[in-house]
Amino acid sequence: MKKGLFALLLVGVLVLSVVASGCISSEGESPTSTTTASQSKTTTSSPSGTATTTTTATTPPETECGSGKVVIWHAMQPNELQVFQSLAEEYMAMCPDVEIVFEQKPNLEDALKAAIPTGKGPDLFIWAHDWIGKFAEAGLLEPIDDYVTDDIVNEFAPMAQEAMQYKGHFYAMPFAAETVAIIYNKDMVSEPPKTFDEMKAIMEKYSDPDNEKYGIAYPINAYFVSAFAQAFGGYYFDDKTEQPGLDKPETIEGFEFFFQNIWPYMAPTSDYNTQQSIFLEGRAPMMVNGPWSINDVKKAGMNFGVVPLPPITKDGKEYWPRPYGGVKDIYFAAGIKNKDAAWKFVKWFTTSPEVIKELSIQLGYIPVLTPVLNDPDIKSDPVIYGFGQAVQHAYLMPKSPKMGAVWGGVDGAINDILKDPATADIPAILKEYQQEILNNIGG
Repeated sequence: MKKGLFALLLVGVLVLSVVASGCISSEGESPTSTTTASQSKTTTSSPSGTATTTTTATTPPETECGSGKVVIWHAMQPNELQVFQSLAEEYMAMCPDVEIVFEQKPNLEDALKAAIPTGKGPDLFIWAHDWIGKFAEAGLLEPIDDYVTDDIVNEFAPMAQEAMQYKGHFYAMPFAAETVAIIYNKDMVSEPPKTFDEMKAIMEKYSDPDNEKYGIAYPINAYFVSAFAQAFGGYYFDDKTEQPGLDKPETIEGFEFFFQNIWPYMAPTSDYNTQQSIFLEGRAPMMVNGPWSINDVKKAGMNFGVVPLPPITKDGKEYWPRPYGGVKDIYFAAGIKNKDAAWKFVKWFTTSPEVIKELSIQLGYIPVLTPVLNDPDIKSDPVIYGFGQAVQHAYLMPKSPKMGAVWGGVDGAINDILKDPATADIPAILKEYQQEILNNIGG
């Protein structure tokens, strides 16, 4: 993304704005727009009965620049780092007094826990949001409450808004998300399911276990089953009360729904690789998986699409499956040395539609900045747009450090159910593991 190209795009936007004046509201304007061009708004008034014309000039906000060095620790892949460095170089070209430095740390968590308490940590670091609880509790994060305004928060999808904060304080800014969705084979499914009844009809049509063909490919573990466990209002763990919820009637209903309405159409295995292979080999028309699986789908040469898991209708009400979702954050480290410059760079990076769009196009990141989700180029990308829609229904993965004890408990319950899903006493099993989790977290 070069400045010249951005300027050309801006001219295009201004022309379209003039053409559509009075018809279309402006959406997605970045609060940190880098342009220096001026817009002119013409108004007409006639206080004395004679029409007069006045012109009011408005100037988009300038890029905010700090000064000095900002160090960012990360554990990104080389292709990711290349894009991040390119964007940082663009920022430094606009803000020549600031230097953005990326430092790779293969064991990022251990490196941060060793360096931050001794004052040798970075200004910023990049990781998923689920570290925010344990790092905040350990005093390893710097609050940014004085910088984050309501206008900034409201630019992000609801899940990303939650991923920025922990116990009333902001510690990070989000730039992408991930969750699972339906990846479907267009050669087998001409129209993706819009309701669970339509999804079930597709599963019934293709289920032929005697010939090792199935209605859907669906890896089974605590992460993947969360979509249905949380569909009716249930949950594994509540961040607000810091209590597990396996014994809640809504959670039990979700588990029972999954094993009564999805499991019968699957190959009888929870194994991730087996389930994915079934889809890639054309032995199932649909697979539930995340954006990380798309490279394998493309390698298989499949004509595919991506849509959210469809809603379940019960008693006249819609219940959307709510799979766990993760958000990629840029964290502010405790003991930060250049907070002002770090904030200005992070604000530009995470709230500029041009930056977030570049991350999506170059890396397949799912945007959480709402204006980018409405961008025509993003809407025309079936993978990014499909997962982007799925994120709207995702359930943010809990941030509490206690969640570590919950994963094992839920997987234990699932393994017990899988011993004989047709006869398993699901309520009793979930209540047993609810108590086990309580014991492990000291609740």
